[in-house]
Amino acid sequence: MNRSFLRFCALSGILAITTAIASADQAECEATVRAIMAPYGENAPEQQLNRFGTSVTKFGEHEMRGYSLQTAEGSLYFDADKNPASLSFVNGDVYTSMDQGKTWTLANSTPKEVMETVIAGIVSQAEKATNITCEYGVDLNGKTVNHYAVDYEVYNTGTPTRSEYWVDAETGFVWRDTMHSKGDPEMFVTVDAEPAPDMTLPDPKS
Repeated sequence: MNRSFLRFCALSGILAITTAIASADQAECEATVRAIMAPYGENAPEQQLNRFGTSVTKFGEHEMRGYSLQTAEGSLYFDADKNPASLSFVNGDVYTSMDQGKTWTLANSTPKEVMETVIAGIVSQAEKATNITCEYGVDLNGKTVNHYAVDYEVYNTGTPTRSEYWVDAETGFVWRDTMHSKGDPEMFVTVDAEPAPDMTLPDPKS
């Protein structure tokens, strides 16, 4: 048999295997990113570590700095002086405080069916996301992380948006995440966080 033909067959086989591996890797990459975007149902993490860190929001010529605590039950936002300002729960209840967290006032209570619609929208948003990329073993301030990037349209507005995540390769903890909403005006949000296992959300009714 012609040696050139044998060499061609061998190279074709290697190319096919390489292509299959690349396709599998990309599929795993996309599944990981979609799960980060919509951590519900089968995508819900077995353990969610509390995150506390800085939050910087820029829109137009304005910039707002603060701090946020994110837990499996909801999130607590602090102003630039670390005074508790707003409290949100995954059931749709949102509270605000005018006295540095001493008392809380219910600002909005979203019905269950509306929350279910919101979650369905976020899942759809993740499923339709494009341009998903994954870089593994990236350095972030001395920590080894995986870097993920994704483009999508916000489900209820259609606003083109790009998000990036810097995720601990072993624990899945998100050390940093950014969002660039390309609306008018454009908005940039950056959160740099640390694990906060001892921090909890306040009880607004106490």
